[in-house]
Amino acid sequence: MYQIKNKSYGIIAIIYYCIYWLGLFVAGMLYKKGFPIGMNIIYCLLFIIGVLIVLIKDKSIYNLGFSKEKFKENFIISIIIVLVTFLIIWIFSDLSFDILLLQMLYNLFYIAAIEEILFRGLIQNYLFGFKLNKCVIFVIGALFFSFMHIPFQMFVHNNVSISYIIQSVPNLIETFISHFIFCFIAYKRKDIIIPIALHYAYNFLGVII
Repeated sequence: MYQIKNKSYGIIAIIYYCIYWLGLFVAGMLYKKGFPIGMNIIYCLLFIIGVLIVLIKDKSIYNLGFSKEKFKENFIISIIIVLVTFLIIWIFSDLSFDILLLQMLYNLFYIAAIEEILFRGLIQNYLFGFKLNKCVIFVIGALFFSFMHIPFQMFVHNNVSISYIIQSVPNLIETFISHFIFCFIAYKRKDIIIPIALHYAYNFLGVII
C-alpha cells in the first residue's frame, strides 16, 4: 500500500478523479430533473471503470487496496466491527430488523466498500505516481475525497453555488480528517478491509442514531 510508482499512475489518478467528479455532477443534474436513479447508474459505472483501470494497468487488485498480508486478521477485526455496530443500532433503533439489515448491507457494500476501494485504494495509491512528499500526497487524496461529496449534494440541497461549499466547510474538514485516519489504518494493516468496516460504522451510526 502507498508505494512510489511511475508518473503515469499519478496522471491516471487525476484523470479518473475528474471523470468521477463530473459524473457525480451530471448525476446531480439528473436528480434535479426528476431522474434520481441516474445517480445509481453513474455511481456503478464509475466503480466499474475504476476497477477495470486497475485490472488493466496492474493485472492485480493490489492497487484497489487489497492484499493477502494480514488478510485473515483484518477480516476478523472487520467482521467484529460490522456486527457490533449492527447490534448497537438494533438495540437503540426503532426500525425493524429487516430494514436495519438492508440499511447495513447498503452502507457496508454500496457506500463504504465502493468509496474505500476507489479513494483509499485506487486514487490514493495512484497518486503516489507523483514524486512528492508522502504527506503532500495524502493531503491531495484527502482534498479529493472531501470535494467528491460536493457535486451531487449541491443539487440535492438545491443550492448549486459557492455558498453551499462555504456552508459545507465543517463537513469537508471532518471528511478530510477521516481520509487521513483511514489511510493510516490501511497503510499499517496493508489493506482497506478494516477502513471499510470503520467507514460503514461511522456512516451507519450517523444515519440511524
